[in-house]
Amino acid sequence: MKKLVISCLFSLVISFSVIAQNSAAAANKNTALRCLKLAENCLVAGDWQNALSQAELGLSYDNSISDLYYIKAAASLNLGGTKAAALRLLSSAFERSSWAGYTKNGARIFLADLLSDTGLYEESLSVIDSEPFIYSADAEFIRIKNYYRIGTKDSLSQARQRLNSDRRVYPSDQRFSEIFFMFESLFMSEAERDGLKYTIPQIVITIADSYIAKLPDYSDRNQELELMAVSFARGEEKHRLIKAIDAKNKNLSALLAIAALRAGIYTDEQAFDMFFSASGSELSLDLLETFIALLSDEAVIQRAAETLADYTGTLYIDENMDLQYEFTVQYENGRPQYIKYDGNNDGETELYSSCDFGAPIFVYFNTSRIQFFYDTFPRISKVHYSDNNLIFNFLHDDFVFSPFDFMTDTVFARTGAEFYIPYISKEIAIPLPQELIEKASSFELPVTERDDAKIVYTLSGGNIVFAEFYEKNKRYAYCDFTKESSLVRFVDYDNDGSFETTEFYSEIPFAQDGLRSEENDRIISSVFNFIDGRSDLYLRKIQVDRNANTFCEFSEEYLEYNGKVTIWDNDDNGLPDCQYIRYPQKTDESLIEESLYFDSNGLQILSITLADGVPVKMNAEGTEVMVYAGETEGLYWIDQKGTLDEETSVLDFVSRGLEQGKIDLFDYEEQRISVIKVGSSYFCRKVPATVVSLEEGAAE
Repeated sequence: MKKLVISCLFSLVISFSVIAQNSAAAANKNTALRCLKLAENCLVAGDWQNALSQAELGLSYDNSISDLYYIKAAASLNLGGTKAAALRLLSSAFERSSWAGYTKNGARIFLADLLSDTGLYEESLSVIDSEPFIYSADAEFIRIKNYYRIGTKDSLSQARQRLNSDRRVYPSDQRFSEIFFMFESLFMSEAERDGLKYTIPQIVITIADSYIAKLPDYSDRNQELELMAVSFARGEEKHRLIKAIDAKNKNLSALLAIAALRAGIYTDEQAFDMFFSASGSELSLDLLETFIALLSDEAVIQRAAETLADYTGTLYIDENMDLQYEFTVQYENGRPQYIKYDGNNDGETELYSSCDFGAPIFVYFNTSRIQFFYDTFPRISKVHYSDNNLIFNFLHDDFVFSPFDFMTDTVFARTGAEFYIPYISKEIAIPLPQELIEKASSFELPVTERDDAKIVYTLSGGNIVFAEFYEKNKRYAYCDFTKESSLVRFVDYDNDGSFETTEFYSEIPFAQDGLRSEENDRIISSVFNFIDGRSDLYLRKIQVDRNANTFCEFSEEYLEYNGKVTIWDNDDNGLPDCQYIRYPQKTDESLIEESLYFDSNGLQILSITLADGVPVKMNAEGTEVMVYAGETEGLYWIDQKGTLDEETSVLDFVSRGLEQGKIDLFDYEEQRISVIKVGSSYFCRKVPATVVSLEEGAAE
């Protein structure tokens, strides 16, 4: 019965715990849904900041609600966020697929529109054409936009056929007429720029006539739309529309100048003055090329050449005829000053270049975070990988790389002007670090052995021949790489300008895995930071010679399985004073350590052997003796174990301080006790009082 009661109580505790957790989750979800409602109201009202704040607050309570990601994406985009960021948020919404209020179709339309604007036309069509198929003004507009942007003969035919149908279904939706005239005007202008005769397809004439007939009253109209429509009007209707626009409003000077010049209403000089007077410092390349191509007066063409040669302002370039600008080029005195490129129009700049009178100084790839610095374009002087702070340096002509070319604009060339525009090759491949080694004279990257430290590798034929180490631009080490199987590094550890430490690194011999260890890998990576992850080296030996007299005061050699041999030469006479050996220790083996002490002539006077930290034997002047642990930790007796009172006397004696490795004597009752300090331990031995005097004993 008692066990049953305990079991029931235990079950109740679990049940209450589950109920409490479920209750908390439900409360959080309800709070998130309230935030969603507030966010929806703000979004409808155009209060983007509060819509964003409420969506983020809701997600902090429950991050499973898809609607909150949807609203956050829309609000962020309206606040100036990138399309790339909005796409990531929409991806999160569809991954969760838990819609509380909004229908999934609204998010599909938003996603399809973003995909279209970022160059993913087929993916955009797939989103709205998949089941359930979406048919609405928004969906149709996105379909038409995609078909135009795909740019094939079949896709253009589909775009025009859908427009011919949708103009009847959505007669009041101005988006359809706008996209029609924008794309079709672009095709006409392209032919003019190329000097070709353009024949307007019959289906385009039919659609254009329908839209022109329904142009709104001039008192309330879209003048830019009308100006684009003018190009498709015929005869007197074209002249009437242009003159009406000209009389009412000349603010749209660039489009009006082109339309009037094309129709023969303006002279070249009149159109030229209108085009450049109000266009300011920002122009579309398509628009500028179209205007220049229409000029026929030689005097005006000469003015155009002079204007282009001195042009200072921003030029926007649509490289793929999708009605979006991939290039932004700032010109100064007719030469590029900087270039920005966003190939997929997602709001995240892919490439940025700064120029000196048209010649690039550097090019930065944002997505891969790589900078190319130029000596004389296209000759590279330096390449910087920002993520790992890796820098390659090049001698003149050793590395030529151009992610884009400057092409002479063929339309402007007809005026006699040499005006250059950038062109990016789609085949360009950003080189990997391993490829640059073959061409670089040196490369540098950070190391972790010191704060703010770096290593500079000197290369010859793609091979490392030398390395220098810097801490805040002060050299503290250098290394020779010319020997095939070993490296020698000289280090100034105390920063006094003298490279007192010599480190020897060697290749790990085949099948000697005992030389590999986590500590060795850490040392190699922190010191050398090889970009290819090289791990076939180990630190074999170090030597310290502080006074540069060729005698090492300290040396340490590293063996397999964490073994090592350490030697001290305290009197700097070239002979060892102390030696420590840690024997290689394989798995399940005892750790064997040995400490040896030598006299001034280098002869061994004492050695102590430990097994797993416990002394097991001692060799004094060639005689091996047993060692016994005392009652006090760290105190040991040689030959014969002492009493507790004797240990108390020893502790009192050593409290005054003992020199490491030196034997001391003191009197105790009818005998004497010798003591030697080894590490943190003391080794004692009882000797007859009549053997030697204290002074003589201490000397021995």
